[in-house]
Amino acid sequence: MSRQERVPHGKYRMAETAAGLMAFLLILCFTTAGEAGDYRVRRKTQHHVVDASINRNPPVMGENTIRIEIKDAGGRTLSGARVSVNYYMPPMPGMVPMNYTIPATPDGSGYTAKMNFIMTGPWNIVIRVESGGSPWRVIFPIDVR
Repeated sequence: MSRQERVPHGKYRMAETAAGLMAFLLILCFTTAGEAGDYRVRRKTQHHVVDASINRNPPVMGENTIRIEIKDAGGRTLSGARVSVNYYMPPMPGMVPMNYTIPATPDGSGYTAKMNFIMTGPWNIVIRVESGGSPWRVIFPIDVR
């Protein structure tokens, strides 16, 4: 009796296909989860470009680190500036205001700060920069999960 006569051909192929599909899905899950990367945003002003990245994507309740890189219109890194991060949840009826301001410390070619989101939902981030006596800011919204 040959192998084809002993194993029903349809059942063998179905099990082989299901095993291959499961392996593919497992590989897909593990590779896409690791490639999410930081949450990134770019804002431009008349004289500067601000690139901000948050180490969680999407940002989550709890501690999140923001890294800020500032360049002038010529593409040169802005150093020696006073940078702060103000993050707040838009006002909601019946809720206490949630508004925090923290300094960003120089770190390599940019600045970093640690934000602690105490609630999920919409938040606004304001990056304030003071350099050469001229204060300016950029704002961007995020959704904390």
